[in-house]
Amino acid sequence: MKVISGRGESAEAWVESLWPRIYRFIYYKLQNREEAEDLTQEVFHRVLSKVNCGEVKGENEKKMQAYSFTTARNLVTDLWRRRGRHPGTISIYDLEEQGWDIPQQPQKVEELILIREALAQLSPEHRRVLTWRIIQGRPVEEVARKMKRSASAVRTLQFRAVRSLREILEKGGYFNG
Repeated sequence: MKVISGRGESAEAWVESLWPRIYRFIYYKLQNREEAEDLTQEVFHRVLSKVNCGEVKGENEKKMQAYSFTTARNLVTDLWRRRGRHPGTISIYDLEEQGWDIPQQPQKVEELILIREALAQLSPEHRRVLTWRIIQGRPVEEVARKMKRSASAVRTLQFRAVRSLREILEKGGYFNG
């Protein structure tokens, strides 16, 4: 089996590691399990055929992830075009009326979902410090009191939490554009 990505893993191992993230991305767009499975399979078929014929080099894992997500996005767009359908299936106005705080650009909604998924992978302590310090903007001293830690310990914890969040997002292909 052909070697793909910078870690020298087989194509089979690479597909197995990336499959869940591509599937979730497509499922989020389509909200249909069968179609998401079919398109995910098509993504890997196309990517691996491009690697096998030499059109795409498979040595760089991040570039391969970015190429895979781009292929997934293009396949979803093609499906919508064939059906004459647009991606929005839920009215943002209806969500706002129900009290949701919706960013004005649709891409921001997608980014928000990806960031929330990444936050869920953090330890509870890291998630708490990021929520209080960055999302809610609370002062270090207040967070230190709540967490029963010193201010310097909270700053260190925040630094480590941000680093962990960035690693999760990078691994998920968030920074690949």
